[in-house]
Amino acid sequence: MSQKLVGSVCLITGASAGIGKACALALAEEGASLVLVARRKQRLDELVEMIQSAGGRAVAVVGDVREEEMAQRAMLAAKENFGALHILINDAGMGNYKPLIETSAEEYDEMMDTNVRSTFLFTRHAVPLMKEQGSGTILMISSMLAFMASRVKRCTVQRNLRRWGLHKLWTKNCIRTALKSG
Repeated sequence: MSQKLVGSVCLITGASAGIGKACALALAEEGASLVLVARRKQRLDELVEMIQSAGGRAVAVVGDVREEEMAQRAMLAAKENFGALHILINDAGMGNYKPLIETSAEEYDEMMDTNVRSTFLFTRHAVPLMKEQGSGTILMISSMLAFMASRVKRCTVQRNLRRWGLHKLWTKNCIRTALKSG
């Protein structure tokens, strides 16, 4: 590979499987140093070992992305292990495919906290590091379901973003401009 990301530090939530794992492997091939975040310790440890055995640099931070302390620990891991944070990939997510009347409030809260609250928490704690450096990139990963969502689902997401003051940062596909506007 081109190694065009040598010197870059990337933090990925939901890194133990799926898109997050694929991002980690691709970014490691390009030379990025990685902070990998997820709940499943064994899978994260295996991924770190795979990256390190190929000559890459990676550390695991195990815990629940819905907790603010986890976001703080992950940012500290980036700073202590690699001295910076250049890229945040918010990939942690879960779905609930039950009909509305079969979905409990607890299931709804778990899904919203995993999908939306974790994105808020990690972004909230990454932005100060990136502003201090003068640059950074934040990516939000979502399934295609987000683009096919019903009006009710879109309104729910928009309402939650407004509640947290993120609606001004939300564009169609990313919020990268947020760092420029302060």
